[in-house]
Amino acid sequence: MRFSTRKERRANRLERSWWKKLFIGLFSPIFTIGIWYGTSLATYYYFPSLNVYFIGDSRPLYLILSGLLYSGFILALFISLWIWWKLLFNEKIRWWRWQPILLSLLLTCPVFYYTYQKAERVANIEPKFIAHRSISNHNAVENTLEALHLTSQEKPDYIEIDIYETADLDFVVFHDENLSHLAGNYKRPHELSLAELTTITVTDPEYGHTGKIPSLDQFLDEADKLNQKLLLDIKVSPLDSPEMVTQFLKKYQSRLEKMKHQVQSSDLTTMQKILQHSPKFDTFLITSTIMEHDVPGLTGYNVPIIHLTDDVYHQLKEKDLAIYTWISNENEMVNAPKHLEIDAIITSYLKKTTDEVQALKKHRDYHALYFKQLDGLKIFPMI
Repeated sequence: MRFSTRKERRANRLERSWWKKLFIGLFSPIFTIGIWYGTSLATYYYFPSLNVYFIGDSRPLYLILSGLLYSGFILALFISLWIWWKLLFNEKIRWWRWQPILLSLLLTCPVFYYTYQKAERVANIEPKFIAHRSISNHNAVENTLEALHLTSQEKPDYIEIDIYETADLDFVVFHDENLSHLAGNYKRPHELSLAELTTITVTDPEYGHTGKIPSLDQFLDEADKLNQKLLLDIKVSPLDSPEMVTQFLKKYQSRLEKMKHQVQSSDLTTMQKILQHSPKFDTFLITSTIMEHDVPGLTGYNVPIIHLTDDVYHQLKEKDLAIYTWISNENEMVNAPKHLEIDAIITSYLKKTTDEVQALKKHRDYHALYFKQLDGLKIFPMI
């Protein structure tokens, strides 16, 4: 590499009047950043039209434009600073030399790569999948060990189970207020001991599957063996003992925290009592409407998919709370763009819901994702 001689450096100098320096110094950032600003804004407005010319390539188009958004800003700043440097030392502005070109590439390429990768991670985001009542497509009786073993083979992120307090103040995995639907017995969990409940055979009346009612300890033991995370739905009843929540946490809190299980309930008071113990596991309130006042410590809300309106969705996003939604029947679908950006979907139809999410990802609106990037910069008030 040949270094410039003193004579060459002197020949490279150019005397400029103060007003020329001022004009060029002010014009250069206005021009370079202005081009970047206008190009980014035009890209947003013409993104849908670009998709017409790049049919089926919306994703790579979004990733490339995302990389150019930030690397282009760095390039605009570099050009302005480089020009100021030349003005400061009265040197000629020769942009086509290899030194500024190489330096600009060294600055912008890593930024392009980083933002491209970040945009790719955003594009790949999808909700977690949680098996509702531990079943998938009626493969077993809900909330049984048989369901746990079969459903865990489908690799859901979590398996949701329901628990009730028993007559002897223990906990059983069961959903209904009484045993009539699955066991033909009108007794309620609170009226029977854990030993009595775990001997009862439950039957799926529609598909004929059978199984035993498990204790919560049995379910946790099996889940640990399978390395399967659980979402525990605490059912409440007027028959609950006054210390139900305290007893539950005394027995299970450390275990739930260690295995990273989660807890939810539709009862606000129950969740508030749980949060008083500062649990290290995630906590969710099942509701169709958002509380007027925040619930300190709550991880998020679990909202039925039919009630997850745009208004509710944006309220939760603004509060920076996790969003779970659950599908109550096979006819409900994952078909809105916001469904890709929630944290988890609770469903009894894992395969169907997974397919719907993948179809939604395939046809997702990348224009909306590019808008979020511009909106996040807070310098594009016109969009």
